Amino acid sequence: MESEPQVTVLFTEKPHELNAYVYGPFTPRTIDAAQISRRYPHITGPLEHRGLECVEDFGLSGYILHVLLPNGGYLTISPPQGNGEIADAIPGFPNSWHVTRDHPDANDQFEVIYSSEPGGPHEHNRGSVPAMLAAVYQCLEQMGVPGREELLATQARAEQLLREAGFLDRSTNDDVRFQLPPGATGLAARSAAVTRAVRSFKSEGIGYVCPADLLGVVVQAAPAAASSPRGSAARTTSATLPFVTPPTAPGERLTEALSGQPHQPVLRLQ
Repeated sequence: MESEPQVTVLFTEKPHELNAYVYGPFTPRTIDAAQISRRYPHITGPLEHRGLECVEDFGLSGYILHVLLPNGGYLTISPPQGNGEIADAIPGFPNSWHVTRDHPDANDQFEVIYSSEPGGPHEHNRGSVPAMLAAVYQCLEQMGVPGREELLATQARAEQLLREAGFLDRSTNDDVRFQLPPGATGLAARSAAVTRAVRSFKSEGIGYVCPADLLGVVVQAAPAAASSPRGSAARTTSATLPFVTPPTAPGERLTEALSGQPHQPVLRLQ
């Protein structure tokens, strides 16, 4: 099962303007206050530092965390649930942890990767957060989930490739944006710049979404591209250059993962 690209470039057009937005785990974006964990910041902090999204939810009898993975799966980090134990004698520090890995489209991927509950293989660790996180990190390593340095290097590489394709850096505190110079916004110049960038992205595993006409090919029932938050929607991508689904927002991705119901992916660059 393929993983989503961790860095995606979204090209958007206006009559006299062509922009390229870089989106990755560490690019500026608005975080929904409802998704911020107020109970487990000592757990979400290290995981978000690695570029992973964490969503707090309510389990059988207490709050749990879902850690969203690049392949569409998730880890669930849970204190004791429904067994009579006091999960939060000290808020956020229960007396044991239970961690599982799951994927909505692959039931055979479900496994328990850590359990310090009574009778569990890690019972001797009890409520130790460092011991639990060590098991989580070992699982991430085995799955090949990239670390912070690798992700930052990929984002920097995407920005470098845009510069090499002729784009100018127009980034702000709100987004990472590159723009084709005003004097090079004719169709031929746009097509040359985008095609050059896309070829490089494909060779280095960087995701992209762009208007098909800029690649000079015929569109054949390609899926709809994600909409731009600035009112300039990217059109459908080429059938010969495959559409790459941008990373989804935590709530959307979690809804699909937990309910099994499909959703329309939306690239958020707010």
